[in-house]
Amino acid sequence: MKARFLTLVILIMASSFVFGQTLHNFTVTDVTGQTHRLYEDYLNNNKVVVIKFFFTTCPPCIANAPYFQQKYIDYGAGAQDVEFFSVTTIPTDFDPEVIAFEHKYDQTMKGISVDGGALALSYEFKDGIYGSWYGTPSFVVIAPDRTMQYPVFFNDIDQAISIARSKKIQVSTTYHFTPELHALAPDPDDAIQFYLKPKHSDSPQIEILKNSQNQYTFNYPSDEYPSMQDPVVIMKSNAEAYTSDISALDIVIIQRHILGLGLLSQDYQVAAADVNGDQRLTASDLTVLRKVILGYFTEFPNNVPSYKAIPEVTSITPSPGQTIELKIDIVKTGNVN
Repeated sequence: MKARFLTLVILIMASSFVFGQTLHNFTVTDVTGQTHRLYEDYLNNNKVVVIKFFFTTCPPCIANAPYFQQKYIDYGAGAQDVEFFSVTTIPTDFDPEVIAFEHKYDQTMKGISVDGGALALSYEFKDGIYGSWYGTPSFVVIAPDRTMQYPVFFNDIDQAISIARSKKIQVSTTYHFTPELHALAPDPDDAIQFYLKPKHSDSPQIEILKNSQNQYTFNYPSDEYPSMQDPVVIMKSNAEAYTSDISALDIVIIQRHILGLGLLSQDYQVAAADVNGDQRLTASDLTVLRKVILGYFTEFPNNVPSYKAIPEVTSITPSPGQTIELKIDIVKTGNVN
């Protein structure tokens, strides 16, 4: 009989703990005026979030304060992959009260008062939406995949964080671009390819393809475009040096620029005129361009491509969950009009 009673107690206690339940997204503002969005600012960036429910005159919360502060410091004080919040649970803890508490007990994690939306969050736990309420201080640990462990006893926070760290998610940034073609006809679609690659390595190089709207597009990181060190977008050209886009008129225009009789007014024109790749415009460029037009050269010297991307290398900075449009221009080497 005693054994069955203990089993029943254990089952009742276990049913009161929440493990793996998804926590809704929320937005709060700390006592310094900084806004924090659970999903967008933390979970989407694979950060674990630890919440301490407290109030400023709660004796156990005061006793726990130095230990919670040390835990915050041990995990990088918000600069690494774990962020800490203190969220009040009573309607009389406004910004001044929470600020005074932080100063008195040396609390430097994100403090959320009534002014910052604390009650809307804490009441959802107190009202039983996420299981039984265990008073203050109570601790919640939220994993990047949005699942939470609640309640977590203070001595079990390290283990809970370890479990939460193992539940990382992959939230991609969507990039798209439609290159602007300068003085080009027809579209050099078959002569160029775009690739995503690490900035300081030539491997891997993953081709970026067009979507149904004729835009180049990719999601990074993703299964198709895995995470890499300092990702950049580059363009490659497989066309021969001569195309119908260039003619003797281009030679005349470049010559006038060199002589100071009619300067090239656009950066893309200067880039197109540099056909030998020495980063300056001289008579050597005129000589090369003549030989290309006459068919003596089938390639530009010094590995100068038939088509150039401006910029040559486009760095990307992921912004999880967002869509970013890249700006890339294309010129035909030698074509300045």
